[in-house]
Amino acid sequence: MARISTYSIDTLDNNDKLLGTDQNGLTRNYVVGPGEGVAGDDNSTTIINYITESDPKALAFVFHNSTFGGTGSIQPGTINVSNSSTTTAFNAVTTLKVSKFPFAATTQTNPNSAVEILSEYVGERIKWGSSDNPNIYGIYECISFAQDGSSNFYNMGLAYLSGNGSFMAGNNSSTSGDIYILELFGTDKNYTHTQSSPAAQWTVNHNLNKFPSVVVKVGTAIMQAEINHTNQNSLTISFNGSNSGVAYMN
Repeated sequence: MARISTYSIDTLDNNDKLLGTDQNGLTRNYVVGPGEGVAGDDNSTTIINYITESDPKALAFVFHNSTFGGTGSIQPGTINVSNSSTTTAFNAVTTLKVSKFPFAATTQTNPNSAVEILSEYVGERIKWGSSDNPNIYGIYECISFAQDGSSNFYNMGLAYLSGNGSFMAGNNSSTSGDIYILELFGTDKNYTHTQSSPAAQWTVNHNLNKFPSVVVKVGTAIMQAEINHTNQNSLTISFNGSNSGVAYMN
């Protein structure tokens, strides 16, 4: 085979093919396509399904409504809302039922659970975005993540912040549910504590699940104070005298 640099540069279109290896170690041709294959189909040939099915760590999920993609029951590798509408506006979603198995993991014989990393999103700003259109997305604060009974599904509580478009579940006859990618959006977790009543010691319950850095301001001045981390979710701030002000944790 000649050096790659000797080949002319071309652009991809829907008729092009990529050479790759499937999950069984067999060499395959993959059609680039528009990314509209049947989600989760082992014979999927679009580049979107190839990427998500090849990476067991990819936090990608298929969106379903109450018809569960025509299957009659909630499916692994999906996110779900309980309404029957094919299209669900991002700003209308306050709870998503999330499979503990990402879409990519559903092709594995012994799928990997993503519960631990999904739990880390609580308190974070996150984005649910369409896998084939970067302008279709919803940005939320993840406010909770709790198991639904003893099932393999978890309820993710969401506070909508901004976005564009809707979740699309497909109509179960001519289109399939769209694939959505979950990712962090914005800065690290932070917390602001306001101490209205003067005190020599402030008790702060920040619930950041970490030992944050702390900046204390009294009026416009940054103050020196003794910081004692009680645990990963609370701390105390001690002064020589009583003060009121604001503490910023990051």
